[in-house]
Amino acid sequence: MADERPAGVDGVLRQSPAFAHAHLRMTASALAGGALSRKTREFVLLAANLNATHLNTDAAREHMRRARAAGASDDELREVIQCASLVGIHAVIVGLEPLQHLVPTDLSRDLTPGESELKRSFEERRRYWSAQWEQLLRLDSDYFSAVLDFSAAPAETGALSALDREYVYIAFDCSPTHMFEPGLELHMRTALELGASSADLLSVLKLVSSIGFEAAIAGYELLAGPGPEDNLANE
Repeated sequence: MADERPAGVDGVLRQSPAFAHAHLRMTASALAGGALSRKTREFVLLAANLNATHLNTDAAREHMRRARAAGASDDELREVIQCASLVGIHAVIVGLEPLQHLVPTDLSRDLTPGESELKRSFEERRRYWSAQWEQLLRLDSDYFSAVLDFSAAPAETGALSALDREYVYIAFDCSPTHMFEPGLELHMRTALELGASSADLLSVLKLVSSIGFEAAIAGYELLAGPGPEDNLANE
């Protein structure tokens, strides 16, 4: 269990032991639930720390090290990294709904043959469809095609299991720095279809909740150490 403590927690323990121990107890409870392997847990935490909505490279490096210690291959880690890189696409997805309200797109017209083929390819490669993708397809089929190739690429490497991949998607969709509910529900449903239990999904949510403690780690380091103005004052 000590190896799974957050890197840097010792500084918080020295200054606020009751607060730090309360967090460690919460983390221990998160690790105890569900049936996720140690490697899968590290994939989840790597994705939560590495994606653009959080981007804590120190924590990501530590979870990558722990994933390797748990048997992860570099190909698996590359796929986690690729999956985490997809979060930027959500900028388009969340913007499409208000755009549709302000400047409606005609979703009733028949798709062109090229658009129909792109939709068929998306459903085959991504295994789902939604109204947002329908709107994007009609607004900009060239961009839609590029997004399809980009978003489908990680899974096509085949390094991660289908279930671990869904856990990674859930990790950054539920992150307190992102909270993308449409994707979260979609990937939870897919994970359940692949055999995940509700306890497994709750484990992912609880693990990702731990990134909030990084505020204490970073803040206590700043509090304990001299700042640039202190160095200048001593010169």
